[in-house]
Amino acid sequence: MVADKANIEELRRLAPDLAPSIGKLTVPAYILDRSGTVRWINAAGIAHFGDLRGRKIGQIVDREFATLARQEFAAKVLGTVDATEATVVVRCADGRRVSVDISSAQLISHGSIVGVFGLADPSHELPALSETTQLTPRQMTVLRQLAAGKSTRDIAEALGISTETVRNHVRGLTARLGVRSRLEAVIKAHELGLL
Repeated sequence: MVADKANIEELRRLAPDLAPSIGKLTVPAYILDRSGTVRWINAAGIAHFGDLRGRKIGQIVDREFATLARQEFAAKVLGTVDATEATVVVRCADGRRVSVDISSAQLISHGSIVGVFGLADPSHELPALSETTQLTPRQMTVLRQLAAGKSTRDIAEALGISTETVRNHVRGLTARLGVRSRLEAVIKAHELGLL
């Protein structure tokens, strides 16, 4: 796939010294500006994920991983870390969900941090989630605790909530997943790529 002229010009503007080199990468690569918006994505990235230019982190990374992605992005832009690695779930332009290993670093131009450059290694496509199977962040936390074999009391103590609140979260997540037990919830979550 040949990159369009506007994409090439944006790369030259964002990373003038690196453009000749990173423009030739055959693995998915991208650049986020200081606001967390995709400004450049190479041909391999477009082939794997679709054209995500103009989208912000929160529009690309699944809700469950959005806080982590924003925190790591901010740490690089603020200069508290140079580079990070993480595995996140990305929502592609066509709606597919893909588990992706991200390796990213500060993008520095003329001595200033101008954004973040990253490589994205897609590991595998995940099944699409319907609105009814999307869990809240708290339900995901409870689900992870269930998958670790924790009891209602253990979960309540770990999260600083009552056992009845834990039971409410369990009821909510089993209803959204369309299952009847905690064990079925964990199994279904693995099938859906939530765990």
